[in-house]
Amino acid sequence: MTAMRCVVTGGCGFIGSHIVDALVRDGCEVAVLDDLSTGNVEYLNPAADLVEGSVGDAEAVLAAVEGATWVFHLAALPRVEQSVDDPIGTHAVNVNGTLNVLQAAREHGVERVVVSSSSSVYGDQHTHLMTEDLAPNPMSPYGLHKLIGEQYADLFARLFQMQIVSLRYFNVYGPRQSAEGAYALVIPHFLRLRDEGKPLTVYGDGCQTRDYVHVDDVVRANVNAANSELPLGRAVALNVGSGEETSVNEIAAMVGGEVEHIFPNPRGAFEELRKCSDNSRAKSVISWEPGIRLAEGIASVL
Repeated sequence: MTAMRCVVTGGCGFIGSHIVDALVRDGCEVAVLDDLSTGNVEYLNPAADLVEGSVGDAEAVLAAVEGATWVFHLAALPRVEQSVDDPIGTHAVNVNGTLNVLQAAREHGVERVVVSSSSSVYGDQHTHLMTEDLAPNPMSPYGLHKLIGEQYADLFARLFQMQIVSLRYFNVYGPRQSAEGAYALVIPHFLRLRDEGKPLTVYGDGCQTRDYVHVDDVVRANVNAANSELPLGRAVALNVGSGEETSVNEIAAMVGGEVEHIFPNPRGAFEELRKCSDNSRAKSVISWEPGIRLAEGIASVL
């Protein structure tokens, strides 16, 4: 990859900071736009420039994106439960922020925009195997926010002949993932409970399945998406998942420790029971496939 200026929104966060590291290793000049509301400045690569600001601030986004060749948009409030608790506040960041990034990229003639989307756009489906051809049916404000972002991406691509790809992440895990707060995700939450000698709390019967993908694989998907030839005038949405289905009970067994089931499941109204990615389109479009198996990935963070 030749040296160029890249902007990463949310570049002090879990996934974004790993993308920044990869871009710096590849010789890119990297600027990070992050308001540090959920990000951690300690994760910022020292070779990257920090622009402290919110994607909800259109002027801040416009200034940060100036001169960029590639933009990786990760800044978000990425928790289903938080979006249910605060749909208006999370909408302002997740939807308006994405629109601000797309508009800034348009005004500055950015070559490629990689938008972080989510498998939450699928929601309630008749099948557990998620393909990009399924009609989205989100079950939470967060899933809807991400779907609106994808639709804006496609609209901007068509109206303004931009190259944009939306990556639908499944359940990403790995180093730097937060285990704190009310909205912690299952793997880091289990790891923290294990380290504290507490039971692993499982909502419901634990048979709910997800597709867990390591953050290093997600980073490669982003870089591949930026490097691959994409059509002008049409945004592409791609699944980024392992292609393997794993239950919460299986995760608990890998982490190890006593398990405590919580009934009734407090997430029942908006929890998808089974989910697994079909990642074949990402293989064909951006030459990406996962490389880290779940057992290996969990073992590396134990």
